[in-house]
Amino acid sequence: MVYPSLRKNVLGLICLVITAVILLAGLWPLDFWPENRVKWLQDQNGVQFYGQAMVFTQLPAPYSLHPTLYTLHPFSIELWLQPATEESFHIGHIFSILDEQGSERFFVGQWRSHLILGKGIHGKATYREIGTRDVLKKGDKRFVTITSGVDGTNIYVDGILLKSSPRFHLFSMNEKPSGKILLGNSPTGGEYWTGNLLSLAIYDRALTGEEVSQHFPQHIHRPKKSEGERLASLYLFDEHSGTLAHDRVGDHHLLIPPRFKALKKTILVPPWEDFRFTRSYLMDVLTNILGFIPFGFFLSAYLWMRKPRSIFRLLLTTIIIAGCLSLSIEMIQVYLPTRSSQLTDVITNILGTAVGVGLFFKIIHHSLPGLFVDKNQ
Repeated sequence: MVYPSLRKNVLGLICLVITAVILLAGLWPLDFWPENRVKWLQDQNGVQFYGQAMVFTQLPAPYSLHPTLYTLHPFSIELWLQPATEESFHIGHIFSILDEQGSERFFVGQWRSHLILGKGIHGKATYREIGTRDVLKKGDKRFVTITSGVDGTNIYVDGILLKSSPRFHLFSMNEKPSGKILLGNSPTGGEYWTGNLLSLAIYDRALTGEEVSQHFPQHIHRPKKSEGERLASLYLFDEHSGTLAHDRVGDHHLLIPPRFKALKKTILVPPWEDFRFTRSYLMDVLTNILGFIPFGFFLSAYLWMRKPRSIFRLLLTTIIIAGCLSLSIEMIQVYLPTRSSQLTDVITNILGTAVGVGLFFKIIHHSLPGLFVDKNQ
């Protein structure tokens, strides 16, 4: 008969189409050398981050560090910034200092309109986080000052103290960060920030509340090095062109590369490190499951048409094929700067495939047992 063979070919075509859609969704945009989405502001000093981007210091030698970053007690930073969005899918990392392995020791970030200060690696038991609510509204310029010392960490916005945490310290005395500064993203490239960074100052001491309130109007007018300020680095972003933002008090200049590339590429991040109880994470998990249900359904139907077999063998064969497909996508994503490789995706893809196989047997095989059986075999 022609009909069983025709049905088999149609199922095979459907499987190919679904596979193509999965590959396209998993690898898009297929760009191995994407643009670094940073540009100079022309009407004022500053740089604009408008997508996957990062700016960072390149140190001339392993031991050429900021002198104060060996102990980082005390320590202060001033950020003059203007958010362009109120992103809720991830925490946009505005400013980070990295350790010798390229991991973040701490970061200043934004989630929705909230300012986040995180210490350590997200997902680890030692990760700590504090913040202030509704201070980074879309389009509003804000002067953010963070001071840290033996008395803890303080967060100021526009010269006003909004958060004081005596038990939260950015660094311990025995830590030796690399001194590398990262702006606009996390080292893995997955938590980009969108907005304008107008100036950045780093001090080797904890500024007092009075100094912070005095710096606020002065910094807005024109930040500059003053005698006795003990500035470690100062970036005015007044170049308006080129690939370097110069450190006005030292030699730790910031590089703005033309192409985006993550500083620390990860391969198959385990679920316990990747998990975040956020809407975006849960939506990703749900999408990965739902996306592979049709694949599992139609692939099991196609394999059944080719050769009827037990439920266990059909499930095992389909899951092996789906696992290989998902794993191939994740390994290719290692070489795509704008994508991340996660073991969670492989697990959820396999789960979705298993659900699809179960639906095939429940809806098709048990309801219409003769539909996919080639009676000429």
